[in-house]
Amino acid sequence: MHTRAKAKDGGITESPWIDVELPRYDSEPDAVTDICVVGAGIAGLTTAFELVRQGARVMVLDDGPVGGGETGRTTAHLASAVDDDFHVLEKKFGEDGARYVAESHAAAIDYIEALAGELAIDCDFQRVDAYLIAPPGKHTDRMLDKELAASQRAGLIVDRVERAPLPFDTGPALRFARQAEFHPLRYLRGLAEAIVDHGGHIHTGVHVAAIEHGEPVRVRLANGRVIACRVAVDATNGALTSPLRMPIRQAAYRTYVVAFELAHGTLPRALFWDTGDPYHYIRIATAGDGRELLLVGGEDHRTGQGDPEQALRALEDWTRRWLPIAGDVTHRWSGQVLEPVDGLAHIGRSPEHEHVYLVTGDSGNGITHGTIAGMLLPELMRGHHSPWAKIYDPRRNHLHAAGTWLAEAAHSTMPYTDWLRGGDVSSLDAIRPGEGAVLRRGLRLIAAYRDAAGQCHLRSATCPHLRGVVSWNPVEQTWDCPCHGSRFDAYGRVLNGPATTDLPSLETPEDSEPTPPRQRRDERRSPPPLRAHRTTNRPT
Repeated sequence: MHTRAKAKDGGITESPWIDVELPRYDSEPDAVTDICVVGAGIAGLTTAFELVRQGARVMVLDDGPVGGGETGRTTAHLASAVDDDFHVLEKKFGEDGARYVAESHAAAIDYIEALAGELAIDCDFQRVDAYLIAPPGKHTDRMLDKELAASQRAGLIVDRVERAPLPFDTGPALRFARQAEFHPLRYLRGLAEAIVDHGGHIHTGVHVAAIEHGEPVRVRLANGRVIACRVAVDATNGALTSPLRMPIRQAAYRTYVVAFELAHGTLPRALFWDTGDPYHYIRIATAGDGRELLLVGGEDHRTGQGDPEQALRALEDWTRRWLPIAGDVTHRWSGQVLEPVDGLAHIGRSPEHEHVYLVTGDSGNGITHGTIAGMLLPELMRGHHSPWAKIYDPRRNHLHAAGTWLAEAAHSTMPYTDWLRGGDVSSLDAIRPGEGAVLRRGLRLIAAYRDAAGQCHLRSATCPHLRGVVSWNPVEQTWDCPCHGSRFDAYGRVLNGPATTDLPSLETPEDSEPTPPRQRRDERRSPPPLRAHRTTNRPT
């Protein structure tokens, strides 16, 4: 039995994919299963589907609706021409490693295409060309020559063209064949239904507090129940099973997307991205009513360390300058990208648990990385060797990216100085309805949110992961940790790991009301936008 739910669980903004009604499965999970998959996004559901059709007894758990995390916030670029540049990957992983990267991402696209056909999933899948260009106005970039040669060595079908089909002079561009695009949540709906049809079990509204090592593995729920299983899969993206090792091997970024109305046929269906810093990416999508939308993303910054409102303004300004064909804005949203220090996702055995497998570190290619996980993890569980396993192994040596590792570590450590600063405001009276702010009372920092009715809700501003001080995100109305990317809703409920628990509640002063009782996330009413102008991910 299941009900229908909106896939919205990472903030108040909405992507165009949110119009899809996805299954929500509300039954109580059994106490024992063979394999327990935590996370009902692209990685978790692909893994679960492959396991159930191989005959395994599989349970999927998620505290939000199916697809409610980052899968519903992607721009759904399906690219084997990955973000992290093959001439760079060659230096870190060698020519064989770079070839495995290209091969695995191409195989992931083939997998999605084949499965959509096999299961008759209407998800707008289509093959398109992709273009890598210099930043607008620059016309040339020597990096394109290096990337062309490295991409060809990796086995991609790529050539150099005089310009990309955009309404400005891009200069020479690289054109990659057999890339793709699709509607991610329609695809995910089909996957969820297929899992159940094959005898798998999905349970939503179930918060996993911990996955404990042992035989059997014990999956501990927030309500105190424990599920015993032979193997667990941590597909939460935030790697709750490795709260110390994984956060220092990858960094959390926010990425932004603005969707614009676009006259039908104005631009070809293709993927575009540039070599700039910050870089930008473009694709065309079809809205639920058949309109074409221009999706433009970029302006990434470390989670909790940038200005989300300024990022969205900059993105719209960039689009108006270089793509004047863009019409009215229809959607604004953001997503969470986890960047491994060496550029490749972590897919394999958890560094800390022998019988736990994890997938994290999407590096802007989350849909293909998540699909690779669904192809690779069942093979590893059966003891089969895959040539892809070594390059994605979470236990791999990261010293080949020591410079990036040190730089990201500095960015993660610097925010701890927030313990020495004053608050954003001096009193609760300065916080308007629909806003949040950190205030100091003695040695304590308080995360205060005033709801639309004027009631204040107070939580500790200390992230329960490693005690960073959270900051208010006015675009998503969330509390974001600038150290390792944990995120919490306006009322302090945890949304993204590596934190697994809520911001601790504080005593409420006389001029405010108690925090409302915990609800399942899809039942909460989203707080109103910060301003009348409602603000609503980088390619996967």
